[in-house]
Amino acid sequence: MTPDPQIQQKLSYNFDYPVAFTEDVFDPENPLLARTLDRLDENRVHRAMVFIDSSVADLLPQITQHIIQYFDAYSDDIELAEEPRVIPGGEIIKNDIEVVGPLISAMVDAHLCRHSFAIIIGGGAVLDTVGFAAALTHLGIRTVRIPTSLFAQINAGLGVKTGINFDNRKNCAGVFAPPFAVINDWQFLYSLPEREWLGGVAEAFRLALLFDPEFFDELCSLASTLSQRRSEDIQHIVQRGASITLARIAAQNDPFESTPGNPLDFALWAAHKLEMLSQCEISHGEAVAVGVLLDSLYAVEQGWFPEAEFERLSTAFSQLGLPFWFAELDLVGDDGNPEIFHGIPDFQEHKGGMLCIPFPSGIGSVRIEHLIDLSVMEQALQRLKTLAASGVELHH
Repeated sequence: MTPDPQIQQKLSYNFDYPVAFTEDVFDPENPLLARTLDRLDENRVHRAMVFIDSSVADLLPQITQHIIQYFDAYSDDIELAEEPRVIPGGEIIKNDIEVVGPLISAMVDAHLCRHSFAIIIGGGAVLDTVGFAAALTHLGIRTVRIPTSLFAQINAGLGVKTGINFDNRKNCAGVFAPPFAVINDWQFLYSLPEREWLGGVAEAFRLALLFDPEFFDELCSLASTLSQRRSEDIQHIVQRGASITLARIAAQNDPFESTPGNPLDFALWAAHKLEMLSQCEISHGEAVAVGVLLDSLYAVEQGWFPEAEFERLSTAFSQLGLPFWFAELDLVGDDGNPEIFHGIPDFQEHKGGMLCIPFPSGIGSVRIEHLIDLSVMEQALQRLKTLAASGVELHH
């Protein structure tokens, strides 16, 4: 009997995780975290390790004690495997693969199993790095993300990817690993440094520009007052921004990005390259702001995006005090092109070999381009530099 030349294996799996919104997540009167860890009704005491971004610990020095008290209050259901660990925060942690091994060792030494939890409290870089280590430990330890930056609460903390930078390439080493849950506590946002807050607002604009005209209008109208961080503005931005990101991830129906052309990648080819060129001295939010402006200007130059809409965007960014230019944009590569343009082939390689870059074609509308005219992009870059030098005095 001749054997079959192949067996076609087919697997399917549904990912399901809650994204909750709350305030004071570690208040013993708030049962959300304990209920989240027990949401599968497994009839067991849930063991967890807690990792805290050092920048959060610096701003909130009582957070470790509050976490311990919280676990004590719910000791019938949850327990700490050890005292919470404070680890370095900021994008710099994502640049060092040597930090991953000790994180794995810590989880193994604490005798975490696949049904244990790594609770990660911090900005996007810490969420990514610890999440990557957790995904590699015992083939995957459950993670609960508690994002503490606006950017992470509306984007970085919500998706199914986790990883680190490697070989001076953004997110070069990583895995697809959905979280067990995400808890957005907007109380963290009140203590954010102004620079980080505004970077998150730039991310909100990035999402609204392509996917939500009403939200874009709201952000433009609030631009001059968003630095005040009124509670109603914070809660609205977090919930609206997160809903956009989650809806787009679901709409793509491609969580592992097996097909090219994700509109959520808008402005990221330039933002990621700018971060790397600065050795992460430029924050992700600042880089996103520049990337949004540059790609929007390219779309204007190509006739896809109305000049009047770009002026609304630029005016709002100017009112917010967001950056328009960094010295790294003046760097020129060996090929004579601006060094930032090397982010285009880097992005193409990272995303699967086919160049697919989203651009706005109106507020709430997107087009995917497979070829970039570098001469037009050069015009856009020079126009951006001129705007930055002029102080961006646009129509108000």
